[in-house]
Amino acid sequence: MRPRDLILKPKTVTKAGEWKTGKMARTAFPLSRTRNIQLGVRWTWRVDILDIDGVEGRLLTAFEPSKQGFLGWLSYQRGDSYIVIARLEFHGSEPGLHCHASCDDLGTLSVAIVKPPGTRRVPKYGTRHRRMTCEITEQSALVRSFGFFNVTGASEDSMI
Repeated sequence: MRPRDLILKPKTVTKAGEWKTGKMARTAFPLSRTRNIQLGVRWTWRVDILDIDGVEGRLLTAFEPSKQGFLGWLSYQRGDSYIVIARLEFHGSEPGLHCHASCDDLGTLSVAIVKPPGTRRVPKYGTRHRRMTCEITEQSALVRSFGFFNVTGASEDSMI
């Protein structure tokens, strides 16, 4: 299976995250036992735990208005580590909303790496973008992340 196939697959929230500001806990978006993602203290962020065909996934949604920054990162559990499948991003310093993802088979992707070899940016830098602006609020960030990564529902014991 390719990352694109996994992005399109319907996902269910098993544990809804809460919006937080300030330093991220090391356990919020782990890549492995020794590596994790931590955003700066100005970011507003949340991590939702997802079910992707019986495998745990995590969706990091974050924004930083003063930098015009938005992140939607999807990770997929393999063993006790995670693979970063795709990163949906907007930066005020770059043109438009874009995605970074690998075109390789999921089985060949390394765990605990944010930008695996073979990662491509879509649309390419310097080409025409359809979404040149990105409204950044808690609601719009979550709608954008859930929509792009096809998060379609919630389990009975989660609350969104």
